Formats: sequence, C-alpha cells, structure tokens
Amino acid sequence: MLNKLFKIVLSLIMCSMLFACHNNNDAKKETNTQQNENKKKQEEIKKPEKITLTLSFVGDLTFGNYAGQGYSGSFDQEYKKQGNNVNYFMKNVKSVFESDDLTVGNLEGPLTDEKSHADKTFAFKGKKEYAGILTNSSIEIVTLANNHSRDRFEKGFNDTKKVLDTNKIGYFGYEQSYIREVKGIKIGFIGLSFPQEYGSMTKRLVADLKKEADIIVLYVHWGIERDKAPMASQRKLAKQWIDAGVDLVIGSHPHVLQGIETYKGKKIVYSLGNFCFGGNKNPSDKDTMIYQHTFTLEDKKIVKETNKVIPCMITSQKSRNNFQPTIVEGKDASRVLKKVNEIK
Repeated sequence: MLNKLFKIVLSLIMCSMLFACHNNNDAKKETNTQQNENKKKQEEIKKPEKITLTLSFVGDLTFGNYAGQGYSGSFDQEYKKQGNNVNYFMKNVKSVFESDDLTVGNLEGPLTDEKSHADKTFAFKGKKEYAGILTNSSIEIVTLANNHSRDRFEKGFNDTKKVLDTNKIGYFGYEQSYIREVKGIKIGFIGLSFPQEYGSMTKRLVADLKKEADIIVLYVHWGIERDKAPMASQRKLAKQWIDAGVDLVIGSHPHVLQGIETYKGKKIVYSLGNFCFGGNKNPSDKDTMIYQHTFTLEDKKIVKETNKVIPCMITSQKSRNNFQPTIVEGKDASRVLKKVNEIK
C-alpha cells in the first residue's frame, strides 16, 4: 500500500515538474517573441522613409502668334480649325505628364489681350484661354524668365500671372522663386534669363531656398539661338550653381537641342529646344524631347538620381508644324538621342 502511495506521489511530482518546465518554456518563447517584435518595431522606426519623385521638363511653350505673322498655318488658326479645342495640342504627350509627379515648361510669350507690343522682330501674344492647354495636359508649373515674357509690356506680363493664378498653375522667374510640395518633399524652383554671371540675386535665391526646400531646380534661359552646343561660359556658370546647392539645371532659348552634362552627380540639361512652338510654322529642326529626372530621398535627403530622355518632335506631321508634340521612335529617336548625348 505504501509502495503504491509512493508511486502516486512521485507521479504527481513529475507531472508538476513537467508542467512547470512547459510553462517556463512558453514564458521564454513569449518573451523572445515580444523582444523580436519590439526589435522589429525599433528597426522600422529607425529605417529612413524612402520617397521617389519624377519630374518632367519640356522646352519652349509659345502659344499664339507674333505681331505681323501671317494667319495661314499659324497657331491661332490651328486652334480655330480644331474647334477651339485646347486638348488638341498636347494629346500625344499628355499620358507622360499625367504619370509623373510634376511637369515643368518654359512659357515663352504672354497670355493677354494687350494689343500694343514691344518693337522687336518677334513679339508674341496668346489668348488667355490658352492656359487651358497647360491645365488639361497636366503641366503644373512654368517659368516666366525668358526674353518674350514682356513682349506685351508689363500689362501683358501681369495678365499672364493672373491667368496662371486663376488656373492654379505655378510659376517662377527672375526674383520670384516658387516652392511646390509633393509627397511631403518641398521642391524649389528658380528661373533666370540671360545671366551674365553668378550674381548676388542668384546667390540670395539659392541660399533662401536651401533653408526651405529639399530639392532645388534652376531653369535658365541662355545661350545662342540655333547653336548646337553651350558656350564655355555657360558650362562654368552651371557648375557654380551646383556648387552653391542647385540639384538640377535645365536650359532653354537656343530653340534646338543641346547636350546633357554630369557634374558632381548632378545633371545640366543645356537646351530642351522648342516643344509646343507657335513662333515658326515649319522650322527645319523639329526635334525636341521630354526630359525626366527622378529623385529618390530618404529622410528628405537625396540618395539617388536617375534620368530619362523621351525623344519627340514638335509636330506630328513632318511637312509642317501642327503644334502637336509627338513621341518618336526608330531613326527619329536615334537622331534626338545623339544630339543630347554629346556636347560638341
């Protein structure tokens, strides 16, 4: 009887020990699981947030005619022929602009009803309603720093800004910089026209934006018309801007494409050429491009930059300018890429 009782007590003791071990193991597992979860949360907290932004840039947007220009085959006539349809002009490239984060162009010419004009060979003017070309094609921002923004004097310039404000299109140029926030990232824009040197105004604009913006883009109107390469002075100036804190330099004015250069990992696009250009009914050089630049940021700091050139022509008809920029392929694309991949 005692032997049987001893066996029962021993069994109970062993079960109790096994139960205690099991509970202890469970507790250890639970502790380890909790520790792993806490470690994972800490790593997630420490891991920088990665954000990617793609910006598209296009060249000269000259909506309308110049004073004294013949009406036949002109921008204004094409607009009327298309039933006053602002969607006509960018329909072949709109999908590109809609898929990026921002599209920026050079609005070269006022949108105004001012009749008087500057005494110059090409004094442009476009209808105020042409602002719809921008809004309906997802071009969100324009630079006004160029040699045609005041073709209709100060009234024309102010009319343009009012029209852009009404249509919620951002703009910048000269002493007026501009900041647009996208995905929590602040992008600052500076617009210059025919700079002779890295002057005090530019230094101030860059320094001010560095305090607020995470990315700085400088869009500059410079160079010599129809020259296929930038001047040595331009190349020197662009590098000074980058040294000062500019992240990307975009150029226009020559009305033709020029090469792209890399300096300290930053891109300098010397000339985007024409894009939707009412200033010439049939230019001999119809090549253009959409330049896309992608910034990757962690904790609002740029950690990676990539770029892409989308070859285009300013028209969908080679025999004339129908003011309808079009993406090209094959030999046409190869020709465009050759132009932008070399600096003569």
